[in-house]
Parts: sequence; C-alpha cells; structure tokens
Amino acid sequence: MKQLLVLEGSPRRGGNSAALAGAFCAALKGWQVERAAVCTMKIRGCAACEQCWTREGKPCVQRDDMNDLCLKIEAADAVVFATPMYYFGFPAQLKAAIDRLYPYCKGNCPRSIRGKRCFLLTCGATSEREEFDALLENYRILARYVGWEDMGILAADSLYEKGAAEGTPWLAQAAALADRLAGGAS
Repeated sequence: MKQLLVLEGSPRRGGNSAALAGAFCAALKGWQVERAAVCTMKIRGCAACEQCWTREGKPCVQRDDMNDLCLKIEAADAVVFATPMYYFGFPAQLKAAIDRLYPYCKGNCPRSIRGKRCFLLTCGATSEREEFDALLENYRILARYVGWEDMGILAADSLYEKGAAEGTPWLAQAAALADRLAGGAS
C-alpha cells in the first residue's frame, strides 16, 4: 500500500490548514496516511555544520525529532505540506524541518528522498492572492530541488479565525486534489 505523509505546519492545533489536510486525507482511498504535527516536534534549525551523515548513519548529527521525521519522509511515496502562510512564507517550525532536508541534497548522501510526489495545502487570512506568491514559489523550488513531482497547490484565502474553513469550497478543492493520487495507489 502506498504511503502518504502529511506535514502539518500550523502551531494552532485544529486550525484551517488542518481542516484542509483532513478533507484531503478523507478523500484519499487506497493509501496509508500519517499526519505529522511538525510544530509539536523538537526540531532545531540547520546548524550549517556540514556533518551530515557522519553520526550513526543518520542524516543529521543533531539529536532531535528530525531524524525520526526523516525516516517517515524516506518511507513516504507522497508528501503533503499542510500549512498556514506566515508573513508570506512557511511557519518557522515547518521551515526548520524543510531546511533540515539539506543532507539529502549533498554529494555524500547514502539515502534518497527523490522521486516522491508532493502537494501544498496552504491558507491565509489575506484576500490578496499575490501575497501567497513567495510561499508558492518557495514550495515549487523546494520540490524541484529535492526531486519531487508537484501534484498540486491549493492556496485558500480569507481564512483566519479557527474553523473558518468549515463549510467553504476550499475543503472540496482540497478533497479534489487527493484524486490526483488515486491512479497511483496499489
């Protein structure tokens, strides 16, 4: 069975990006789904020490939750980033995890995360669509850099208050994106 890993980036538990992820996951059939609340994990930022893969065969020498999250990313066939937009980008907690994917892009990488499919489900309080541009481009560049196939983006605007996504077309749009994985389930 194919595995989907949802990286939930919101520090606000049960918020609008989690609702988008829930709609996506509920619509997905034939996949094993794991949702990882990145903001509850202890993940330090990259220290730029260049010691990747030198301790115990792990991607990073730092001893925190990222090494376990790396194993989940390695095992996944597809990854969903479900996150609010914070000041035109990813929340700091999710950004730290993204930065820690660096060991997979170094020349001495013994394991690969290439070849996965990915999605971005994001939301923001803004009604100005162009305010999502930096986050969307960051995601697209990340996908290309780590060798993942972007399968779709949903940028849900005008969602601020917790629960604002309920009853909106955004949830149906998140569910519709899950259909793009249906052809790849086994």
